[in-house]
Amino acid sequence: MRTPVIVGVLLVCFASAAIAQGVLISPDEGRGQPFQVKQHLVNVSIRDGVAETTIDQTFVNTTEVPQEGEYWFPVPEGAAVTRFTLTVGDRAVEARLLPKEEARRIYENIVRRRRDPALLEFAERNLLRARVFPIPPKSERRIQLRYTETLRREGEVNRYLLPLRATRAVSKPLGYLRVRVELATGAPLTNVYCASHPEAVVKREGANRASIEWSAESILPERDLQIYYSTSAEKYDLRVLTYRAGGDGYFVMLLAPNGGQKPPKLPKQIVFVFDRTGSMAGEKMEQAKEALAYCVRNLQPEDRFNVILFNEQPHKLFDGLVAVTRENVEKAVREVEALTAQGGTNIADALKEALHLFPKEGTSALQAVVFLTDGLPTVGETDPNRILNVVNEANPGRRIRIFSFGVGYDVNVLLLDRLCQQNRGISSYVRPEENIEARVSAFYNAINVPILADLKLLCEGVEAYDVYPRDIPDLFAGDQIVVTGRYKGSGRGAVVLEAMSRQQQERIRHVVDFPERAESMDFIPRLWAVRKIGYLIDEVRLRHNQEVIDEIVRLAKEYGVVTEFTSFLIDEDMIMAQAHDRRMRLRAQDSVYGMTRTPSGAAAVGASTRAQTLQRQGFLGAFAGPPAGQARQSQESLGLADMAPEVAVRAQQVVRNLGRRTFYQQGAQWVDSRYRSGQQVIAIQAFSEAHFALLRRRPELRQYLSLGDNVLVQLERVAVQVSPQGKTSLTEAEWELIEARS
Repeated sequence: MRTPVIVGVLLVCFASAAIAQGVLISPDEGRGQPFQVKQHLVNVSIRDGVAETTIDQTFVNTTEVPQEGEYWFPVPEGAAVTRFTLTVGDRAVEARLLPKEEARRIYENIVRRRRDPALLEFAERNLLRARVFPIPPKSERRIQLRYTETLRREGEVNRYLLPLRATRAVSKPLGYLRVRVELATGAPLTNVYCASHPEAVVKREGANRASIEWSAESILPERDLQIYYSTSAEKYDLRVLTYRAGGDGYFVMLLAPNGGQKPPKLPKQIVFVFDRTGSMAGEKMEQAKEALAYCVRNLQPEDRFNVILFNEQPHKLFDGLVAVTRENVEKAVREVEALTAQGGTNIADALKEALHLFPKEGTSALQAVVFLTDGLPTVGETDPNRILNVVNEANPGRRIRIFSFGVGYDVNVLLLDRLCQQNRGISSYVRPEENIEARVSAFYNAINVPILADLKLLCEGVEAYDVYPRDIPDLFAGDQIVVTGRYKGSGRGAVVLEAMSRQQQERIRHVVDFPERAESMDFIPRLWAVRKIGYLIDEVRLRHNQEVIDEIVRLAKEYGVVTEFTSFLIDEDMIMAQAHDRRMRLRAQDSVYGMTRTPSGAAAVGASTRAQTLQRQGFLGAFAGPPAGQARQSQESLGLADMAPEVAVRAQQVVRNLGRRTFYQQGAQWVDSRYRSGQQVIAIQAFSEAHFALLRRRPELRQYLSLGDNVLVQLERVAVQVSPQGKTSLTEAEWELIEARS
């Protein structure tokens, strides 16, 4: 017998900044949340400015009795929907619209009846509502949704937004979530930037096509997926995105080459430094051999190269830099394949020998060292700080880049990261169980075809400051550069990039409006804060400075970035359990770098060296810099890498980032990080008439007040607390304070 399906559709014709994924809830307030998302698959096809989104969700009735369910899905803000179809089970149903006032009345009655603040996220937006009945006990119901929309253009870029963020109506993690986006444009596609999920894998597939993929398991998504892209006929595409909501502004600069025009690439002078020491024995050595063979065989005809093999002493295969001929390439590969791992590790002498191979006279070629190692010095100079000094002396002006590729689990991440950071390179790592060919090809392809080097950023018309990364990385083919910063002043200005290309000194100038107020791209401030905190953490790694630590803590609290210095936000016993397991492993490296211990006993500057590495790559490198997908970035971007799952979950439970704001859980209350004790507070009773009036007058507060039934939000002139106790109506004077914008 076919299961009956009753479907009703509700479309509320408003707009809101807060959007959530589709959810299935029980209309019976007394039955809790009986449904769990087993699988959530999304396929998106974008053709220029039109996107077709197909969503396939599988829900499970986790109870022992049949359950009626209501499916709610928010249509993206501003979407010009051209087609909307819904499939429940095996039946396709076309959506229909209800008059606006009737839709609002029905919705507010539901919220009042259920008294669930989580449902506030669905108000004041385009909303699909479908009633599905019954779902047998322990059974599944598959819901498929497809809609087409005309994408919004925000400033200089096109934006695609996918509702993913789990509402507070969803308390159980999704089993599996996967998003695939295929992007095609008529004009050459230049910048492609996944602002919300920097760990998403972005692949260029020709001048006019790209794909983006992101997936996760057992997750409660905290963010909607946002993709920004642009097209250009210019040789280089420079775009600037801004955010300002009072005070100084924030900006993000995107730079990408035009794949259709193929700007002239710089030739390379490159030296591969290969670690053949005893610590590389076994699978490490085999991984490193495969990596080097791939790199050498993919050199460009105009390049020049050499290979240095080292243990206690360095041994170079050629006298000086040689041409990329078949004979030279095969000789290098044969020599490496015949190696056995033995001897001690003299990193300082090997790198010094490599740096001395480069000619002193000026050249338009990109000069680089690629260092394949586990980074554990045992012979000669073994102090990491002194090794860094040796390299700095041999590389004045840092004209020679150093790229490191670490292999295995036991890797001196601190040393390799610092080598690359100080010498304008990129570090990458491969674990024993990973596909070496895929990882090496992604790493080497990212640095194989340089286009612009020695980039310098200038701003005209405004004062730019706190720009990160401090040293802008080189631009490679198929890559893009992301730079964040703050600015003072406003009005018409320009961003100027000066760089060296193969043919000449390049000067790229782009006119920009730096506004007094621009609040749509609220991801920008936190992106800037994450980059700055990463820079400051690296400073602490070199020298312990309490003022720098205090600044890290201040920024972490304000912007909701969980770091090792704000681990007090997580249960202390969970931190201690992990710290105990790592303490002996980290002690030697910690003492070398002059790190101190917190009173709790945890490392003062990080949960682990691996966590710091991946954290720094997310903080300091352009998001497209290191190969994508090398870590669990959803945790690492919060500073939670290498923590046990329960620790990461606990951190996310007590800290919530919503738009530009951060909320901390203090007892039963969620408190805005902007709130300062002693400020005037207007208390409003949850679900009262004053509560709904507040949401109508300040609709942007919905996403914050959906946190729970006890939330304190700081406004421009007053703080508002919505809780079970409070006023049911307000005076005109109180409304004036609430509605004041400055």
